[in-house]
Amino acid sequence: MARHLPWTGRLALLLFLPTGILPFVYSSAQHSAFNRPLPSDPRSPAAPRTQNLIDRTPSISDWSTRHVIYTQFGTSRALERAQDDPRARFRWQEVEHRFQANRLGAAPRSDLQFRLPGGFRGGRFPQRGAPDLHSDWSISLGNGSTAPAQFPAKYQFNTNAAPDCTNDFAVFPVNTTPSTSQPNIVGFNMLYSGTAGGNGACNSRPGIGTVTIVTGTDNTSSAVVYFNYSVRAITGAVATSPTLSLDGKKIAFVETAAGAAHLHVLAWKAQDGLAMNGGTLGTGPNRQSVTVPKSITTFVTSAPVAGSGTATDLSFGSTSDTNSSPYIDYSNDTAYVGNDAGVLFRFKNVFCTLTACGNAAPSLDTTWGSSGSVTVCSGKLATGATQDFFTGNVYIGCSDGKIYGFTSSGVALANSPVAIGNGGTQGHIADPPIVDSLNQFVYTFSGTGAGGNSGSAVLVQLHTDLSSPRVALVGNGGFEPTHAPAFNDAYFTSSTSTNWFVVAAGYDATNSNLTLYQVLFDANRNMNTGAAAASNSKIGTRLGEYTPLTEFLNGTTDYIFFGLLIPPANWGRETITTFSTTQVPSVPGTSLPNTSTGISGIVVDNNSANAQASSIYFSAIGTNTAVKYTQSGLQ
Repeated sequence: MARHLPWTGRLALLLFLPTGILPFVYSSAQHSAFNRPLPSDPRSPAAPRTQNLIDRTPSISDWSTRHVIYTQFGTSRALERAQDDPRARFRWQEVEHRFQANRLGAAPRSDLQFRLPGGFRGGRFPQRGAPDLHSDWSISLGNGSTAPAQFPAKYQFNTNAAPDCTNDFAVFPVNTTPSTSQPNIVGFNMLYSGTAGGNGACNSRPGIGTVTIVTGTDNTSSAVVYFNYSVRAITGAVATSPTLSLDGKKIAFVETAAGAAHLHVLAWKAQDGLAMNGGTLGTGPNRQSVTVPKSITTFVTSAPVAGSGTATDLSFGSTSDTNSSPYIDYSNDTAYVGNDAGVLFRFKNVFCTLTACGNAAPSLDTTWGSSGSVTVCSGKLATGATQDFFTGNVYIGCSDGKIYGFTSSGVALANSPVAIGNGGTQGHIADPPIVDSLNQFVYTFSGTGAGGNSGSAVLVQLHTDLSSPRVALVGNGGFEPTHAPAFNDAYFTSSTSTNWFVVAAGYDATNSNLTLYQVLFDANRNMNTGAAAASNSKIGTRLGEYTPLTEFLNGTTDYIFFGLLIPPANWGRETITTFSTTQVPSVPGTSLPNTSTGISGIVVDNNSANAQASSIYFSAIGTNTAVKYTQSGLQ
């Protein structure tokens, strides 16, 4: 049960935002507000109770942190309830740290990476060598990469301290058949390395445990392998995104092969799978090599001990899982995972963080649905699930073009399902729904709308009971799948409704231009319906499926990052601060480190002015590499 603050404590709370001190804005039924500190402030009595924030404030950036979103505004009840969700803390502390960086005169995280020198300018997919963005490192993942529309995960040990070369890490899933020489899950540390725009903070290489570094075996301007595993219960790939425990010591992911899917929880061990020779790095394979992963083919039957290099194994269903990443309910230590047969499972004791777990390994939670699962869309491909922390409702999309909702006990919502797309080739739901818990909305999308909207790609807003769908038209229908949109920074941090919008990518009426569409809101955050308010078709004529969009604030300038799954690979950015059809985007085009056929989803790094410590991470598909980018000249 949530602990309620005394009224005297509530009245004393203040909220710090980059624009100064702003009150929380309550719903239409409430017209006064208390001022309170950003709940991520470790000194605040409103700090989340799921983690001790006084000594250390870790942060996670993974697929789920962009699909469950938290604004600084909502009802008093919702705001207080949200303090128990770590994902709210991740968002709120990011805002606070950006404010602190600006107040102290340090360049904010995104300004180090993405500011266009000399003010805004750009063009259509410039040639290789575009000056403003550079690859800091690119490391081979072997014979596979992170799958399209899936994400690596980034863990930061302490957001209140300088970036940590040893403890901060990024983990990449590898979508290929594992073997004794091929991993399917790889972690890297020494992330803040590189030479573009200045040497990185990790180039000097702090000591790494007991490993003796032999001259010539470590590219000191690149990240290094931190842990490296070939997890083989069914000799399957990791086709979806991993999810981290709050302390970063365990990773939940799905291994999949034809006719089977297994949930693993890995308690990784530093230095497992390094190219070693008698405890010393050999003179052949180097610290960037993943060719000697540690094989895990036997599994523990209790909760894996942190730092043990062991993993659990749990089979679920009788089909593969190529699109549904584990979603973790941290408060209840449960995970939701779907599969390619349209069945959604709930597992308990995932990271064994609750007293009731004892020392148990993850298992099906038989109190949910029918013995731990519900059939969502029989025989159809399921997306990842997302959860509304306020109601406990769980949402999931399917290849039939419908969104489904369930209560926290696994009972279908009265309004479920709702047809979003027409269920055709491009009329499916490709990515997990997005949940705005504080404002009680769910967003989903499809490349070909349902019913009378079949001529358009659609972005749909629903209430969390899946009632009152509002449909925005975001480009021509039936051309490419529609992936997850992104909200501008003002949607999270501004109390002025005219500043709020969401951006979706699609194609214009001639199917000749990739286009970004801007959809607006009213003062109650109801999304405008019909044709999008504005569009920008100057991104170029490169036609292909694009990645989910990633938003990032650059001081006072907001950017959208995306990629295209076409050869040669393209990825780019577009300013969305003042969205208009006259803007010209900056798109670094073929500036990937090697020829590739596209990129995975993008995760964003920490808030730091340290050299090379502000970055984005993704996988280059085709070249099978893990990649880090920053902006040169500012570090």
